[in-house]
Amino acid sequence: MKKKRKLSLMVTFLTVFFTGACSQSKSEEVTEKEEDKVVQKVNLTVDEQKQYQEIESFGASGAWWAQDVGGWEENETDNLSKRDYIARLLFDSEEGIGLSSYRYNIGAGSADGDNSPKITDPWRRAESFETSPKNYDWEKDANARYMLEKAVSYGIDDIYLFANSPIERLTKSGSAYGENVNGNYSNLPAENYQAFSDYLLDVTEHFQEEGIPIKAISPINEPQWEWLEGQEGCHYTPEEVVAFSNLFAKEKQKRKTLDSVEISVPELGEWSNSSRPYYKAMIADKEFMATYTTWDIHSYWSNDIQKEEIKDFFDENKIDVTLNTSEWTEMVNGKDMTMNSALVLANQIYEDLTILDVQNWQYWIAVSCYDYRDGLIYVDQKEHSIEPSKRLWAMGNFSKYIRPQAQRIASESDDKEIVTTAFADPTTNEIITVLINNGLNEKEVKLPDGYQAKEVAETSEEHDLEVMKSNGNKVTIPRQSVTTVILTK
Repeated sequence: MKKKRKLSLMVTFLTVFFTGACSQSKSEEVTEKEEDKVVQKVNLTVDEQKQYQEIESFGASGAWWAQDVGGWEENETDNLSKRDYIARLLFDSEEGIGLSSYRYNIGAGSADGDNSPKITDPWRRAESFETSPKNYDWEKDANARYMLEKAVSYGIDDIYLFANSPIERLTKSGSAYGENVNGNYSNLPAENYQAFSDYLLDVTEHFQEEGIPIKAISPINEPQWEWLEGQEGCHYTPEEVVAFSNLFAKEKQKRKTLDSVEISVPELGEWSNSSRPYYKAMIADKEFMATYTTWDIHSYWSNDIQKEEIKDFFDENKIDVTLNTSEWTEMVNGKDMTMNSALVLANQIYEDLTILDVQNWQYWIAVSCYDYRDGLIYVDQKEHSIEPSKRLWAMGNFSKYIRPQAQRIASESDDKEIVTTAFADPTTNEIITVLINNGLNEKEVKLPDGYQAKEVAETSEEHDLEVMKSNGNKVTIPRQSVTTVILTK
């Protein structure tokens, strides 16, 4: 009897359990379906009369990868080699993200010999064109030059040349990085300012003679860091940045062939904090301020609050200069292919465009082989495999559609989870809006009165800068996505 009663109770319990479970599952299913039907409504406004900066370009750097990947000649597709496939992803405005500028690294020669043993990663070494003072081998750095020429072949006419370190023979340490000498980390002695300037300007003139459209030359890179190992780099004090920049400008002025070439300075590593002593030294020097009316800064370690603070600092000190973001990547360990890091990138671009009014926005390394949140594209050095990340396509939401000379105009959404920036294209008379949905819910965006969507390009977990169907004056924006909407009246 006890056994039968126990069995009976168990049957009753299981019946109730499964009945309840099924009932609960159906209830949850109904609730989920009902929630799926609830789409949050958002209103978008634009004001073409309220204008801000004119965009020059969106770009990325060829440092560290082009000198390797530029030699990958084996086929990726029937018609393209691996190196050409990567070039298409980066530079093609039809099948890629249509970058409109490109940064080429003028190496310090750490790849030419054994003078820089503390750079153990071959990707972070670079060749120098110099074979002896004022003598050059222009066939060097062939792979990186190949990628540079591919960028130009796609119509990019804003090429930036930049140096992380002076060439080794001109440094105090004899290496493409410095050392601590009684607390002094500077690696370029003042007596070599002239020689380093001559080298950079000789390289610039050569590229220009070869038909490379040089927009600017950058002689200094993140001068506030110590640069003691790991990669090419050079520390400068605030006073040294001013002194070298002033001399470099005078030397460039002597070369009339370089009249159209700008100088990109000071290339500080962040907007605030360690950069402030450099700002003060620059502001205090009348010659520097008269010469340099555009400042290129890197957006590392800089949040929106710090950007607001530094913009206020510029306004309070009546610093009337044009600002550019010449470098940024997310400083986080771990390879990431998802929308997580893509949203971080998109929001970074949004902040720099809307808080700092930058005209030019440059990403750091376009291609990565590292376990890090850096490349737009990831590659495997041994297998030569190629894998685009969501970051690539999210950047394309800006670079492919917001073309040079587009004018930023006022735009706003009434949903705090959606941030937006808009641009008037003078060529097409269209309005280009980029909407970033940072929320976990899909949104239905009502477009401004009098406008309709001509084209919608979506980057989300499901789509890679894919053109989607549009519905008149309403656009559906997926959760955690970046969407470009082209508006016509």
